[in-house]
Amino acid sequence: MMMMHHAHIHNPQQLFELCCLFLAILFTGNVWFYLRVLRPIQRLALHAADLERGNLDALEYPCDGIPEIMKLRHAMASLVRHVRHSYDQTRLYADQLTTAQEVERKRIAQELHDETIQMLIATAQSMDMAKQWVTSAPSQAIALLHSARQQVTETITALRNLIGGLRPPALEELGLVTALRMLAAKYTDFELCLYTEGNIRRLPETQELILFRVAQEALSNIGKHSHAHKAQLHLLYAPDLLTLRVQDDGCGFVPPTPMTDLLAQGHYGLAGIYERVYALNGTLTIQSQPNAGTRLTVQLPVKAIASPTQKVQDPVCGMQLESDQIYNSLVHDGQAYYFCCPVCQGAFEHSPATYRQPILATEMAETSFAT
Repeated sequence: MMMMHHAHIHNPQQLFELCCLFLAILFTGNVWFYLRVLRPIQRLALHAADLERGNLDALEYPCDGIPEIMKLRHAMASLVRHVRHSYDQTRLYADQLTTAQEVERKRIAQELHDETIQMLIATAQSMDMAKQWVTSAPSQAIALLHSARQQVTETITALRNLIGGLRPPALEELGLVTALRMLAAKYTDFELCLYTEGNIRRLPETQELILFRVAQEALSNIGKHSHAHKAQLHLLYAPDLLTLRVQDDGCGFVPPTPMTDLLAQGHYGLAGIYERVYALNGTLTIQSQPNAGTRLTVQLPVKAIASPTQKVQDPVCGMQLESDQIYNSLVHDGQAYYFCCPVCQGAFEHSPATYRQPILATEMAETSFAT
């Protein structure tokens, strides 16, 4: 009886101790949860709200907490740094683009003022003098008119060169390969070769223009900076991808890593190339080392065009097209139409009923023979 009474007395004490221990553990756990989880999350939420208000440094301040929360803050801060870097690069690119546009406008205005306008003024003066001498000195009037005609011819040539520098007509009318050949012919300070591989064909206007500008900028850099003796332009046509490679044996340089740092290092032309290529879902890679030359490679995804096996005729201009001369094709009322350039395609899309069905070259020959 004495033993049973003793056990009965100690059971409530043990239960009380267990309850105290449980409450202590619960309290300690809550305190730990608050200090290591809840309060750091609250701080992180405040930092995120501060970030939303425009403070890009908000996540740089520590919020402590468990390792997972600290990792989350580091990841968010890293993401903000990337966004800020991208924003800074975009702003710098926009500033440089605006500056380049203003410089180009100034150059064009200067060229028009110093050359074109002066030529036109001289032409007008020659015509005025010829008008005065047409009766009193007809031979001198004729000579002045010949001089005026020569001045007009020179003005036309100057304007064509100016227009060609802004947007080469050969690119739109004859395609990328021909335009690059004409561009390559202008460089005589180093040996330049153009190679093509695959099934040459016309590409959408935007893609051809970008690739031409890439080659133009790359060759300009070679001529100004690389001191190269030899250079190559290499075009590789694949069914769904076009690769342009420009390579030289010049002095080379250390390309930035990542490519988004081109602006920060002052490579404004290459930065413009990167932005244009990136906008078309393409890729740009630069391989270079000091005294080891440079290789610039651009790859653009292109739309595969189902080319006919026979010659076809552009329904707008009537030009007979081989498969490699086709700029683009479209289907209208179940009939396939093929075009030599974006101008003809645009005219057809504007008024398809105006143009007749395309005729195969073989059918034209048979019709001509029968006639």
